[in-house]
Amino acid sequence: MINGFKKEMLFYTRGGRLIIVLVVMAALALMSPVMFGMMKMMTDTMNNIEGMDESVTNAFAMFSGFTAADITMYTVQYVAGMGAIVTLFLFKGAAGGEQQKRSVIIPQCSGLSAVDYALPKFIIYPLSIIVISMVSVYLGALVSLPIFGGSLDWGMVTISAVCTAGFLGFFTVLQFTIGICTGRSGLAIVICIIAQTFLPSILSAFRIDRFNPVSLYSIALGAALASGESGLNVFTALESSTNTASGDVTALNITISLATAVIISVLLGFVTVFVLHTKEVHNEGDEPVL
Repeated sequence: MINGFKKEMLFYTRGGRLIIVLVVMAALALMSPVMFGMMKMMTDTMNNIEGMDESVTNAFAMFSGFTAADITMYTVQYVAGMGAIVTLFLFKGAAGGEQQKRSVIIPQCSGLSAVDYALPKFIIYPLSIIVISMVSVYLGALVSLPIFGGSLDWGMVTISAVCTAGFLGFFTVLQFTIGICTGRSGLAIVICIIAQTFLPSILSAFRIDRFNPVSLYSIALGAALASGESGLNVFTALESSTNTASGDVTALNITISLATAVIISVLLGFVTVFVLHTKEVHNEGDEPVL
């Protein structure tokens, strides 16, 4: 088991994957406060210029209404959206890439059992994404406060960060299960991207967007918006365009959705180990009869 953890940690760190994940997540966390902060400064500057065309100032007026809660919501969108896509491609080699290249034979011949091979993957990668994504949401919220002012309910920010982490952790487990079981790392990426992109809207359309791992995304967005006052014009635009303001941020939905994500992730781990057991090649045989 220890050798399995050493193998995955070396693969994760020596290839620069961990550093890239940290840098990308930090950049996504800072993107919303910095980008919208600059737009807010431009808006304030144009409003102070005499003779500025009113149509120009009206075009940028919405940025002056942003609050720290709005920026926190955008941070969640970037971390759970673009961050998820980046991590899917970074984990491609560990999530089925070894099976695809037949390099999985090396750890198997070195004495690693199916459990010793799979368990470290299902611990190291999802846990790292969970911790990094939570810190990223907190970072975005902290940076947005001095730029946009106001106050934040850190309890709601924590709920948003936990649900974002649960959402990304679940899809990381799903990627590893599909990639390792099929030996097609590219297929795992495609399925996860399609699921992350379309499942929330599909489930919402059929009114079954509660009590499941996918609903963690809408809960995270709703909790971020509920963490403080939102600009009226911004809130209306978000509600009409993305329909994310209606996330069911209740204790029951949060608890069951997180519990469901954990239970399904554990079951996926067992399924992966079972599939690896069925694919093992045993060369041992009876001793030849003389």
